[in-house]
Amino acid sequence: MPHTVQLIFRNKKWSVGLLVAAALMLVSCASADHPVRAKRQKTVELPATYQKVFYFPYDQVWRAAQLAVKYPIAINNMDNGTLQTEEIKGPDGFISPQVEQKPSSGLKYQIVLSMTKGKTNGNNSVRVIVRKDVEKQRDFFSEAEAIPSDGLEEKTILYRIERELLIDDALKKEHRSQGN
Repeated sequence: MPHTVQLIFRNKKWSVGLLVAAALMLVSCASADHPVRAKRQKTVELPATYQKVFYFPYDQVWRAAQLAVKYPIAINNMDNGTLQTEEIKGPDGFISPQVEQKPSSGLKYQIVLSMTKGKTNGNNSVRVIVRKDVEKQRDFFSEAEAIPSDGLEEKTILYRIERELLIDDALKKEHRSQGN
């Protein structure tokens, strides 16, 4: 044994400290992700978002959004501007008129609407962002993978919100004219 190693092992404090340090190094090296053993991280692309600004009061846009979404609602929080559907199974959801076959039973998705109120040129405005998070599970054993949305349902929801707002506005105007 080299002379310096013999001196370290003669001093009991040093030998205990050295053993503890060696043990910690081994444990930390074993627990760290080794490049060969680490699972490959899948790159997840963020889902596309569709947005539109409506020049109406916030509560009116909120109500129109509730009417435009035709699914059961899981989160309905007007204070922080989040409206989220429950998980929708593929066959129960939106079917594009351009697609001839029914969606796979392994397909599921959620729709999330985020609303932010503001002012534009002194008028009320609300920005509505619609995101559709789609997952597909190939079989019982595989893990679900995120797939991009075609964007058609998101655009449809924004259109429905706009139609609800315009109809509500027209009804209010008609009601006012009937009152005069």
